Amino acid sequence: MNTKNQEIIAINRRELDKQAAQQAQQSGAEIMVKASFKEKNKDIVRTSVGDFNCKILVDCRGVSALINNDRDGVLLSAQYEVYADWILDGQVEVYFDQIKYPGFFAWVIPSGSGIGKVGVAGREINVSNTIEEFLKSKGKHSTIRKIFAPIWIKGPIKKFASLDRVIAGDAAGQTKPTTAGGIFSCGMGGIIAGNTIVKCLETNDFSQLKQYQKSWKDKFGKEFEKQRISRKFLERIDNKTIDSLFDTITPEMVDEISDKDDFDFHTSSIVKLLGIRKSLSAAQNIMSSELRRLLTS
Repeated sequence: MNTKNQEIIAINRRELDKQAAQQAQQSGAEIMVKASFKEKNKDIVRTSVGDFNCKILVDCRGVSALINNDRDGVLLSAQYEVYADWILDGQVEVYFDQIKYPGFFAWVIPSGSGIGKVGVAGREINVSNTIEEFLKSKGKHSTIRKIFAPIWIKGPIKKFASLDRVIAGDAAGQTKPTTAGGIFSCGMGGIIAGNTIVKCLETNDFSQLKQYQKSWKDKFGKEFEKQRISRKFLERIDNKTIDSLFDTITPEMVDEISDKDDFDFHTSSIVKLLGIRKSLSAAQNIMSSELRRLLTS
């Protein structure tokens, strides 16, 4: 699939985080490492490195903030940074297999010629063994970095803000239900939250914090609901049905998706794949009310 018209780029996440930290520091923020949150009591935040005065606490702890409340929305993942001649610059690979990667997939994302990120995720799998098996199947390679982390695929939490707390990013479930990606949606969550907090502090009207959730949902709510429905449907199908769906894809469909669809709002592509007659015929045994809602929304 040619994504040139969508202007997609591969981001070095570590460098992005460093750049964001530098900008924050230059704007007056003080950054502390190896510091953990304990509790907030009125205007005092207690941490492992001391107490701080704080009118509004911003919770960006990531998926760890969600695990104890809803484990069903969490998948384990492994991602390695790899050198290999089978990693081709500009060619992203996605592998669907409901036995090896149930509820998710394996991926190869190049960051250049011969270097990239290789990962796997799925329900109730040993991601360490699974990624090693995947890499072995791909061929000769050298692993230079390993990351094991939970990912969130259940969509946004019910409440982003209260009178003195704001939740943003992964901790608010702002990652895509389909791919668990979130640089754009989580980043926008942080920007919208920050702008809303500034207004609250300037006016001393903390009731405005609820506007943060409304603004984020106005931008992402409908798309995330469609992605959540898509995930419910796709988790129920087997490998035979997946193969049947892909067999119905025509070059014309690929060209249309490449030229017109949006990488960050990609359920229009899923609808095109599921909405054609042959695809529905292949999936007729698992047709559900969720799928009908997706196709008619």
